[in-house]
Amino acid sequence: MVNYFYPDILGTLSDDRLTIEDVMQCALGIFPAATALGQPAEALLLLQNLTDQPLDVQMAVQLPQHDRGGNLVNIFTPKPRLKITLPAAEIGILHIPVTPHPPTQLGATYDLSIDLTVEKPDRLNLVRPPSGGHQPNLLSISPFRLAVLRDITFSAKSRHTNQINVSFDVLSGRFPPRSDEPMPRYEALWTISNLEQEEAKAQEMAGEALRFAHSLTRQNAFEPLLQRTKDVFGDGGMPLHPGEAMFISKVLTYVIEDGLDLEPGFSLVDGNWFKRLCWLMAHTPDALNNTDHLINLLYSAVMRDAVMVGFWMVGQDTKADFGDEQERLSFTNRLIAAVEGRRPFALEHVYVPLVMSGTLMTARMAVTGENPWHSLNLLREARNGRVRLADASFQEVFDILDRLMNRAERLLREMQIPRE
Repeated sequence: MVNYFYPDILGTLSDDRLTIEDVMQCALGIFPAATALGQPAEALLLLQNLTDQPLDVQMAVQLPQHDRGGNLVNIFTPKPRLKITLPAAEIGILHIPVTPHPPTQLGATYDLSIDLTVEKPDRLNLVRPPSGGHQPNLLSISPFRLAVLRDITFSAKSRHTNQINVSFDVLSGRFPPRSDEPMPRYEALWTISNLEQEEAKAQEMAGEALRFAHSLTRQNAFEPLLQRTKDVFGDGGMPLHPGEAMFISKVLTYVIEDGLDLEPGFSLVDGNWFKRLCWLMAHTPDALNNTDHLINLLYSAVMRDAVMVGFWMVGQDTKADFGDEQERLSFTNRLIAAVEGRRPFALEHVYVPLVMSGTLMTARMAVTGENPWHSLNLLREARNGRVRLADASFQEVFDILDRLMNRAERLLREMQIPRE
């Protein structure tokens, strides 16, 4: 479960990244970019663990045997096959020495490739969004070392799946043989100890964040949430009907406004979106200056809270069985993966439990200029369009939704809400 907006160290060093199995990201550079015979260069492989579990990573270094003219090439690396365990949430850099020797031709460019394989744990939680995040405030290396790394060009060029490539030049000149051959080594750039320090700083902001959180209401949060919802689902291949977008945004607004404190078993201070807010206030306070931008940064965390609250609300109201806690959490993780662009949306992500729980907000979460009767009519229109396309297995979802919409209409009549 994403509790904090973990920093994106890789993004501070590279504009590009290759994602492996949705659990690790990498970028590759080389220093120096040009070397001579007998003089080693280092391939520098950035590795960023996106999960709360250690990852076993295997790497195979592929070096050219012949140049473009068919001439023999002799570029040596002491360990062409490497395996490391990348600790939970850690980001590091693997130094891989490569040394050209005769008869390698001078004045030519040579390619180096690394094939990567990651053993994906059976159970894991993502601790940083694959799309990137804010820059770190603490690194385990000196500012001088960081400045040196920033002068290196890292990229994620790839010719094949799970392969990353870089090129380097061999210039004229020759160095005498070295008495010692440099060996691969791993250097941690950001570790759990750094995380603990950053979390402590975020927790110090809790009081100020609580005051700010209370300033986020339906008046200033609903429209940005509505627009973001349309964009996220549309970009993910599931364009929403206006009625669907309206009711999803209602439950999202509910958990931002006061829903986490109103529903049993939940609280604002334990909410994912509030913890992310604390992190942003501690590390990127400028994000609070623009509500639309802030909502974009908080969106996946708000969505996670809304799904968990939604399961509770709809389950209590309809007695529908949404599985045990682990099953609901697994569903939530899949939906968040779709929100973050890591997998496609399915129709169930629209209705279960988002639109369903939003329907319970018909009267409780009225927004400026809204006629709730009109909103329900839009939702029925959306439902009727979807039912023609969905298969029979989705009928139970529509049956539950029909009951919720009928109940919402009865409540509007009892409250004497005018239709026009």
